[in-house]
Amino acid sequence: MFEISLKIDRTHKVWEMLANNRNPLLTSGHIGTHIDVYNKTEVSKEYLDCDGVLIDCTKYELGNEIGIEAIKGIHIKKKDFVIFKTGIQKENPYGSVNYLKNHHELSWELIDFLLEKEVSFIGIDCAGIRRGEEHYNADVKCENKKTYVVENLSSESLNKMEFNKFKVFTVWIDNPIATGLSTKIFVYGDR
Repeated sequence: MFEISLKIDRTHKVWEMLANNRNPLLTSGHIGTHIDVYNKTEVSKEYLDCDGVLIDCTKYELGNEIGIEAIKGIHIKKKDFVIFKTGIQKENPYGSVNYLKNHHELSWELIDFLLEKEVSFIGIDCAGIRRGEEHYNADVKCENKKTYVVENLSSESLNKMEFNKFKVFTVWIDNPIATGLSTKIFVYGDR
């Protein structure tokens, strides 16, 4: 078993930004790996342990949309934790301009497909599954369908995954007033 959450060094500039924020308690839920819950719904405890599906999207160039073709031939079922590995953090570290503003994004067609499948989580090693104003819209659309977006997974840890089949164990801090829930994610499986 190993962790795929993003580890942020205590000296990272994001902590200084948080300390200077007008409402650091609410903002802190969006630092590092987290689940977006803009409607402040309670994530079901049934989601703690899911089957995982890893989609390698490292061939997509920075800023490109990841379409439905990325999952061609991949079996995705209800309650899966579907993880998209883009590798963005290799060249564009967490908090950099490209990481925040020009990251990869999932097409609406792909998002709709995952929602139809009723997956538990959509995880990605970027700042979100859509950019700009569409970030919020995509997260709310997913949340309304009881599918939750997990942002800022560790690209480095995802590169170490060598499982054919794996389980994902997700823990989060419930906070009824926060729109981001700090999260730790662990994977384990068979080769």
